[in-house]
Amino acid sequence: MENINIIKKKLKTKFINLNDKDNLGKIKKLYFSAFPENELLNFEDLIHSRVFKGNKIIAFYDDKTFVGFAVIITKFHICNLLYIAIEKELRGKGYGTQALKNIIKYCQKNRIVVDVEDPDKNEYKKEERLKRINFYLKAGFKLTNIKYNWNGEDYIILVINGDITEDEFWNFWKNR
Repeated sequence: MENINIIKKKLKTKFINLNDKDNLGKIKKLYFSAFPENELLNFEDLIHSRVFKGNKIIAFYDDKTFVGFAVIITKFHICNLLYIAIEKELRGKGYGTQALKNIIKYCQKNRIVVDVEDPDKNEYKKEERLKRINFYLKAGFKLTNIKYNWNGEDYIILVINGDITEDEFWNFWKNR
């Protein structure tokens, strides 16, 4: 008997360069639709390594279907997962989990940090924020005591592959 709940995805991970206009267009469209305005950086700054040294832009594909993207910055043996997004109509199908597994494998020699909106600081979309935190916890991330406010939003930091101190976190951003 076939279990229809088990969906195995083998996502292709494609590292994108600035000459890949087709993928950058798909990523840009998803970027602006998936995140609230106060969480967005200038897109051109985000994709240029001269602004964020050590950045990688990743597109995820299931066969020829664009599934989503991620942006990471790596330095000081830390990978900071800035953004990860899956196309709206493909969410809830296991693609986000597979994309995160691909990132964890790619960054396996580094600690990986991710920031998530603090559900305790704002009741707005609290259930969605808790779901996002649980997504990372299920993947093996753990909560840290690091919290910060950026653009009017409170964030908490999660980490996998080790621990991170607050000094390490802030030094990462001071030396971008």
